[in-house]
Amino acid sequence: MASSGVRGPTPRWGPTLGGAALFLLLLPAAAAQGCSQNTSRTCEECLKNVSCLWCNANKMCLDYPVTKVLPPSSLCRLSSARWGVCWGLFKEENPYARFENN
Repeated sequence: MASSGVRGPTPRWGPTLGGAALFLLLLPAAAAQGCSQNTSRTCEECLKNVSCLWCNANKMCLDYPVTKVLPPSSLCRLSSARWGVCWGLFKEENPYARFENN
């Protein structure tokens, strides 16, 4: 089968990639100011930023310590810490720290 020699328009990726690159450059700056600005507000406002941790005991919005699976007690007691959702509760009296939905 012979080719007709007609080709469709060549896609132009320049502006699309440029916009994506600009977004990625601005993303860390937006995330850096996110957590601490929500201290003394609400858990819901804090956790809109998925990289934040809410400490219910002192109403602080903190950067989640990503190098740890669970936040250390020096940052916030496990029973007061919230991340992802505001309604969960860890019971520390259990050595296996079960999770309860309150």
